[in-house]
Amino acid sequence: MKFTGKFTHVFSNYVFKDAFEKKTFGKEIVSFAENANKKEDAYWQTYRPVPLTDEESKSYVKKDSIQTVRKSKTYMDSIDAKTNKFKLSKIITGYTFRNSHENWSFNYQGLFNFSSISFNTLQGWNLDSGFSYRKWNDETGKFTLISSTFNYGFAEDRLRVNGRYYHRFNNINNANISISGGSAVSQFNSNEPIPNLVNTISTLFFKNNFMKLYNKEFAEINYGQEVVNGIFTNAKLSYENRHALFNNTDYTTIKSDDIYTSNDPLQPFNYTSSFENHSLFKFNFSTRIRFGQKYISRPDGKINIQNDKYPVLSFAYEKGFGGTNSNYNYDFIAARVDYDKTFGNKGEFSANIRGGKFFNASTISFIDYKHFNGNQTHVNFRGNYVNAFNLLPYYTNSTMMLT
Repeated sequence: MKFTGKFTHVFSNYVFKDAFEKKTFGKEIVSFAENANKKEDAYWQTYRPVPLTDEESKSYVKKDSIQTVRKSKTYMDSIDAKTNKFKLSKIITGYTFRNSHENWSFNYQGLFNFSSISFNTLQGWNLDSGFSYRKWNDETGKFTLISSTFNYGFAEDRLRVNGRYYHRFNNINNANISISGGSAVSQFNSNEPIPNLVNTISTLFFKNNFMKLYNKEFAEINYGQEVVNGIFTNAKLSYENRHALFNNTDYTTIKSDDIYTSNDPLQPFNYTSSFENHSLFKFNFSTRIRFGQKYISRPDGKINIQNDKYPVLSFAYEKGFGGTNSNYNYDFIAARVDYDKTFGNKGEFSANIRGGKFFNASTISFIDYKHFNGNQTHVNFRGNYVNAFNLLPYYTNSTMMLT
């Protein structure tokens, strides 16, 4: 098989310089004028010095016609009509209704799918379902998501509901805001080092119920954006009302004389409350700095290109305040250095260095301790080996690092 091709590129309105000042070239490596790809025929007749061949003219007419048809309301509605068909089985598997012409969709998650069903000793078998609405604009980068999640635990016979609103303002600095609230179960380590699937297998087949959970009613608001090129900031204000949970089932698929450990992360056979029920407000402010970040400016957004010559620095400040018990209030500062370097086909080098310090935190809740991402299940589905200790127990090294 053979093929040939020809490419003609014409430069106009250019200036060649013999020398450049030091700051002539910045971090922006490519930029496109607004509406650069939306010129009328008169523009091309004036500025195209090499006329199109007959074959090229026919090709463009055909492509423009196809694009016009595929963007028409009639065509989009016909495609949606086929994919939006509802069947009774969708009640179980889930259903999505899409309006492609107006750029919005509605999704129902369904009752039973592989990712929504899990098992733990507090809820027993539990499943997630929910609804979501999405609205987007490809040209401006605006995106809105409104979603709800329903979680039901059969062993404890309890339904938990939470909702979230997320809006991205543009694709330039990715300014975004989110508001969420409701009731949920949460791991003591908010990074959730134990995936639901891993915990389900570990619990049912080996009677190792490593996942430790508590109940929280919460409300939070979050705002983030890229302030200047390479510097990203995020601020979050949240409220949590926390309650201890207890084992509600000893079910297992393999009979064993072993018993499940309690829900106390530090005392495996303490089947009473692991902490005092309480509430707390938290404020968090974080900054991430990418040195030497370059970018491409497009009419529909900004494309960032990380420079792997330099590490990524992160700083965070968190304050716990307004607790039902003043002993739970605290201040915490942290810093992090991430470095990833690819050496062609020779391999990759990665490093992750973190440090932090608590202040006025001698009697804070165990939930607010610094927890490290351990792993007692001998498997790693996350694929990031510099963000976890693969032989470390989940909570034995948790600390509040006193001043």
